[in-house]
Amino acid sequence: MARLQWPTLLGGMFFGIVWMSSQAVMPAVIGKAIDSGVAARDTSALVRWSMVLLAIGLVQAASGIMRHRFAVTNWLIAAYRTVQLVSHQTVRLGATLPRKVSTGEVVAIGTNDLSHLGQVMDVSARFSGAIVSFVLVAVILLQTSVTLGLVVLIGVPLLMLGVTPILGPLQRRAAHQRHLMGELSSTASDIVGGLRVLRGIGGEQVFHDRYVRESQTTRRAGVRVARVQSVLDALQVFLPGLFVVVVVWLGARYAVQGSIGPGELVAFYGYSAFLMIPLRTATEYANKIIRARVAAARVVRVLALEPEVAGPHAVAPSPPVGAALVDVRTGLHVRPGVLTAVVSEQPDESAELADRLGLMHAPVDDEV
Repeated sequence: MARLQWPTLLGGMFFGIVWMSSQAVMPAVIGKAIDSGVAARDTSALVRWSMVLLAIGLVQAASGIMRHRFAVTNWLIAAYRTVQLVSHQTVRLGATLPRKVSTGEVVAIGTNDLSHLGQVMDVSARFSGAIVSFVLVAVILLQTSVTLGLVVLIGVPLLMLGVTPILGPLQRRAAHQRHLMGELSSTASDIVGGLRVLRGIGGEQVFHDRYVRESQTTRRAGVRVARVQSVLDALQVFLPGLFVVVVVWLGARYAVQGSIGPGELVAFYGYSAFLMIPLRTATEYANKIIRARVAAARVVRVLALEPEVAGPHAVAPSPPVGAALVDVRTGLHVRPGVLTAVVSEQPDESAELADRLGLMHAPVDDEV
């Protein structure tokens, strides 16, 4: 799917890199303005760095608008291309589909899975920007302080590794919840389709109780997913916050020792605060990837199905106008323009005949 929309993906990544890199260099510009302008009492330097900051802000605003447009475009392309593929496969399978996949499973793809597939395309632009901006900040810090640069280069990957133990359980629980949602949708479809029959035989309460049980099971599975998800969301705030405290503490120590100036201290705080964005983006991307993999597995399962009645490799010539429809096995001749009724002592035989004539099953050669 990504190969089919690579132009918009590359466009989103480009503007995502420009957008986040613009934010990454802002603390450096602010630090220069403080040291060269405020601390040195140089008005011209202050104005010059202020204009640079304004220009970077304009670039960030413009690239942010374009990044968001590409992100929404990527979301829509991925989501609706999934709808197109599944719809085409549904038509291609025909009568094979309900024998292989439940109706609820197909409904769940259209109501739930396509959103997760679109979201992973959406966040790809910000994730690429997060990677580049992280490297950019690390290089700037290494030029100012080797210690702080190493803290960023080593600390950020370690923080990301601290999140990985949660991703496995989250994927398993999300996959289980997705399976239960498909079964629940199937039950709801069966109830709606057979509501009149259920009322006629008095089976409404039985199916009502069954739906309630499955609904509660799905809800409990969703709660289990939410528990792991809440831990992941909490770590998105706690780990970057802890990282900010460490970087600011080290910067304050260097400022007290006289190793860095006040402008550089402000810049260090800006870097540490900014790095919360790439860290959260990386964690969000991992979360979206997990849910997208679960959704993609369900979609691929439907797309991998083959119809029981395969189309001919070579198109046969059309029969002459007015030709009769003949079933070789039973000897039935259906003449055109004549209403024909089939009656059999064995209902299964007439059902098989209808399936053969309608190509619901693969017929033996020369049967029809």
